[in-house]
Amino acid sequence: MGKIKKRKQNRRQNQDVEETIEEEIQIDTKENVIQTIIDQLQAVNVEEKYCGLQTLSMLIESPDNVEPVIKQGLIKMIAPLLLDTAGSVRNAASGSLRNLSVLKLDVCDALMEQDVMTSLVCYFHQFTETWTPESNSKTKDEEMDTFIQCVNLLLNLCESSDLAVKYLTDSRILDILPRYLDLATFGNDIVIAVMQCLFVVVEDNDVAIKKIQSSSEEYLKRFLLLENNEPSMFLLKTLAAGIAINICKGNIGSLPLDVMGQIMQILAKSLSLDHRLSCNQLSSSVPLQNRAGKVEAPKGKDAVDLQKRIKSVTHTLDAQQCAIEILANICSCDDDEESEGDLSSDSEENGDEELCTNGDSVHAEDKLPPEVLEAMISLGVFEKVWLKTSLPAENVMLILKEYEETLLIFKKLHNLQTRALLCVNNMLMTLPIDKLGGVNGVYKIWVDAGKLVFKQTSDNLNLLESATAVMRAALDKIKFRENGNTSDTSLFSDLALSDIEIMLMGIRECQVPEIRSNLIRMIGILALLLVNSLNDTTTTVICAITEFILEQAHKENEVWVLAEAIDTLVDLYSEDETDGIAAKVKLVDKLAILAPILKNKARQQRKLPKEYKVLVSTASSNLPRFIKYKKARISNL
Repeated sequence: MGKIKKRKQNRRQNQDVEETIEEEIQIDTKENVIQTIIDQLQAVNVEEKYCGLQTLSMLIESPDNVEPVIKQGLIKMIAPLLLDTAGSVRNAASGSLRNLSVLKLDVCDALMEQDVMTSLVCYFHQFTETWTPESNSKTKDEEMDTFIQCVNLLLNLCESSDLAVKYLTDSRILDILPRYLDLATFGNDIVIAVMQCLFVVVEDNDVAIKKIQSSSEEYLKRFLLLENNEPSMFLLKTLAAGIAINICKGNIGSLPLDVMGQIMQILAKSLSLDHRLSCNQLSSSVPLQNRAGKVEAPKGKDAVDLQKRIKSVTHTLDAQQCAIEILANICSCDDDEESEGDLSSDSEENGDEELCTNGDSVHAEDKLPPEVLEAMISLGVFEKVWLKTSLPAENVMLILKEYEETLLIFKKLHNLQTRALLCVNNMLMTLPIDKLGGVNGVYKIWVDAGKLVFKQTSDNLNLLESATAVMRAALDKIKFRENGNTSDTSLFSDLALSDIEIMLMGIRECQVPEIRSNLIRMIGILALLLVNSLNDTTTTVICAITEFILEQAHKENEVWVLAEAIDTLVDLYSEDETDGIAAKVKLVDKLAILAPILKNKARQQRKLPKEYKVLVSTASSNLPRFIKYKKARISNL
């Protein structure tokens, strides 16, 4: 059955255990290894249980092994070990479950289905209500690590599951966690872990807001006023700012002016830290592979120094991601008063139904509180966020990726880049164009985002989606400027068909509906901007874009992306100057063919998110009217 040898638990011998485990995993079958783990987890002996958990941790490092681990019900066996009498077993169990929870959302679903939350809640109730780390305790570091892992596990589950949030609010955990905000007693690592968890769980959670507001207000005020400029303190201050905003349900304008000013200063200072320089400096300390392809880990003082550098960079990146998420929410243009009612099939089919338009709604640029807008502009917040869309140099990224201890930093850098682009998308919609460098500044953002999308081969779909969203928002911003009637749109007048072809190829090859939708809308806005400078070249480009969108519409399987394509064409050709081009490409006849296709797909795909239903309803309503209107105009040519 591939039994693992028993070994005593000191540091050198644990290393021997790991080496032995690694060798046996390589030579044994996956089924035998999993059965061995099951036998060990069910053993009475502490060493057996610990060894089984260690083997599991190594096994799940390969994504291919996660599904069989879940199917064999190992999670049900591990979760109760959070309550084991042996601290080493609790520590190993918390680490294994936390590592599983960061893999992907459906793994978190499996953790919930196999009842991790019951044991996790019991852990907090049983071990943390009165625990305080003792400086002379041999198990202090292990107990602290177990607590941090359990808090991180709780955070990950609450991020992915409403049921986990319900477990949390029904338990005493929210009464327990605030006692761990005492920096002098519990230290940076524990306080940061708890603050990261609270930042997530108080969002849109009335019960959590009430408890944390009453128990933690003094701690939050203290953290906001911290003057220490260490990265860990920047992270604490930024988390405190985020929790303060979440407690007032995202309405930063409801905070006192001095607190609002403090928060904006904190966000700007966190983003002012040079993450690329920090990563460059770290990479120079990372050990490289020798000629044999192996990496020799540093020892002694060098090892301690490297760990300090890694932790410092991690705190910097976490603080900046937190700041960016806060700013993205502040600049979010979601309309909370939008009707929540489902759109019936009748409304989708009725051409005379009232259109789902913004009407006289407030422009996104007018939604920010004036004090927040002024702070963003004076502190150069947009420029700071934009800098986070750039990764460190390629050689630095490679060094960070190849060394196991810095692989997480490599991943965090990519996450930061993606979140920064999403924040830029929101800020483009919210900030006045003259505060973004004018049309020329926004055009440069469009070009730079395009380089991320089209000038590299990337399998990072999150990056591509966020970058295409920025491209779309940038062109939307330019179009919004005096309704697009500005001489600055001559920036696009030199675009040739060869330039457009790169974008069209990207859409043809794209397998992700969200990215396709962004790109289709983006090239439609580009064509609309070219309408303001019609000549032989721009007319050729507009015709090519039109033919391409029509071609894509016929091939599109997702009804909401089809609706986006149709809505894009309606926007483009609603301009009277386009009548001649519409006649040239036979637009009316081709749209008439698409109308019943849209109608049928809308019937077949009823279960859509609300925003997609609105899009489909709008396109379905607008299309018949537009065909009638454009047909009349073309007949008068």
